[in-house]
Amino acid sequence: MLEDTLILLASFVIIMLGSELFTNAVEWSGEKLGIAEAAVGSLLAAVGTALPETFVPAMALVFGRQHDERHFAVGIGAIIGAPLMLSTVALAVMGVAGIVYRSRRGRIALRVSRDDARRDLTFFIPVFLATIMLGLGALNPAARYMVAAGLLIIYVIYGVAMLRIERHADSDVEHGLYLELPMRGDPMNPRNSAIAAQVVLGLVAIMFGAREFVDEVVAFSTRAHLNPGVLSLILSPLATELPEKFNSVVWIRQSKDHLALGNITGAMVFQSCIPVAIGLTFTNWHLSGAELLAGAVAIVSATLLYINLRDGELGTPTLMLGGAAYGVFLIGLALLGVL
Repeated sequence: MLEDTLILLASFVIIMLGSELFTNAVEWSGEKLGIAEAAVGSLLAAVGTALPETFVPAMALVFGRQHDERHFAVGIGAIIGAPLMLSTVALAVMGVAGIVYRSRRGRIALRVSRDDARRDLTFFIPVFLATIMLGLGALNPAARYMVAAGLLIIYVIYGVAMLRIERHADSDVEHGLYLELPMRGDPMNPRNSAIAAQVVLGLVAIMFGAREFVDEVVAFSTRAHLNPGVLSLILSPLATELPEKFNSVVWIRQSKDHLALGNITGAMVFQSCIPVAIGLTFTNWHLSGAELLAGAVAIVSATLLYINLRDGELGTPTLMLGGAAYGVFLIGLALLGVL
């Protein structure tokens, strides 16, 4: 038991270190490529840190085709659980970060880009709502493949729209590239090779840490005899969504609130398209009561965030609504008798 706990803590630390490396390298990638900061947070960082939670359900569904329905339950639970975590727990973590770093930042409320965040949510809310509603019935394979292809097209459209945003002339990176220090280069004028190496190093650390974290959590749940679908719905996203949460905490500490929120909302768009397309391709996409509840809570929480983005500030009460929404989800699971 002690060994499992130590491995769990070690994987947690690895994820944090990987997130620090990755966010720093992604900022420099955007600087070198002339990409707008909105695209850096919502596209580059979101896609990179979404790899662990995409890898988990993909592997579960591939193995599920060869084994039993338990793998399908784990895969679908992870797919639906990721947007739930991002739209609830991740927002609450941002609110806590604003409080923790209030002295360093000189404020608690987050200053974000209203238009950028609402653009992401405008993609996420209708797309995720439609896919959740599809889970109420039974689609034939041809229909599922068509919807999956449509989701991929939607994400390509989103990516193109983000890359077309112009970078502000006064946008700059405050911190040098960490990897240039041991390589004896200039951190404030990093080489492209060093940036690429740090991106890869950060991603490897994030994915390794998330995988070990999930393995330890799953081992614990097996001993506790928990339902694999419900377990995946709750615990797998909690582990694999840690990168988004910590990347956002890093940016909030640096007073780059727009990047922090963009990392979350951009990941929500990714999660509503790519992993769902995988689920539609490899399963019958018939959602359980717990999965439908998770989808509904995620949509409601995202909608509340959209409504509260009236200006460029997000206060702690607004962000803490995400934590309250996740509490409602857990209560709902208890009422359904699956928790």
